[in-house]
Amino acid sequence: MYVSWFECFLATLIILPYKYGIINLAEPTQIFEGFEDLDNYLQLEELNLKSIPVLIAGFLFWHYLAVVNSGFCVFLIERTVATVLFNDYESKNRPKLTISIVVVHQIYALFLAIIPFFHMVSFRDFLGSNAFSMFIIIPHLLILKYYNTQRRKNMKLAKNIAKNSLAAKFQTEENVRSITLAFRIFSIVILFNLVFLTIIYLGIAKVPGEKYYFQVAEHMIFFGPIVLVPAMISSEKDWKNRFLEKLRIKKSLKILPEVSGRTQDTTDEYFKQLRSAWA
Repeated sequence: MYVSWFECFLATLIILPYKYGIINLAEPTQIFEGFEDLDNYLQLEELNLKSIPVLIAGFLFWHYLAVVNSGFCVFLIERTVATVLFNDYESKNRPKLTISIVVVHQIYALFLAIIPFFHMVSFRDFLGSNAFSMFIIIPHLLILKYYNTQRRKNMKLAKNIAKNSLAAKFQTEENVRSITLAFRIFSIVILFNLVFLTIIYLGIAKVPGEKYYFQVAEHMIFFGPIVLVPAMISSEKDWKNRFLEKLRIKKSLKILPEVSGRTQDTTDEYFKQLRSAWA
């Protein structure tokens, strides 16, 4: 998801000459701006070397947004599979499952990119459906968290203590941990999306100052990872500690305690806890 930002970066570089009038596809005095204005849009009579680059850039831009947005749906699919196959999910090699998840992600991302690129539905309806999908993801996360939490409680009952393998117990703990982490990350993404969608709808509704809304929305898309990635890293203690250590600012900020040796991975820490709890 984060690597796909370079698609956005490349698309932005390609679009800049068109944006600032260095390359013109219409009369130089004619200005096109906004997200969706059917009364004032650029109609190309034919494809040529001047128009093809901006079309490619447009698709790269939409594909970047589609990869990021579809990522959470794919995460839910993967965690659902991990919940069903909890007995040997980590220990058994399933290359077909791994490949299938990657393929599903890319197909879904292409689908989400093609719809706005070819304007198959109105931009407003497309954004509305995207916002609605959030209300499907949240209950799914809640159900997965509740189910795995209840399973963990049942495993710890005296009558069930010997019925499950260590691998099954570990996977259940890992499911609870990863879903809890997903809630933190998803909360950050929801906040970002709410601000973004509000700005876009203000522009579509032609609220005074609309040309500034377009610029803000464009910059939010481009610079979004600069805000989102550190926020996501900060949501997990081990990630944040190691991130600060890599930046070599631990001593200057005096945020982190002195650590001898390497910082232990979160997964290793949970596994250590499990061995102590279930031994």
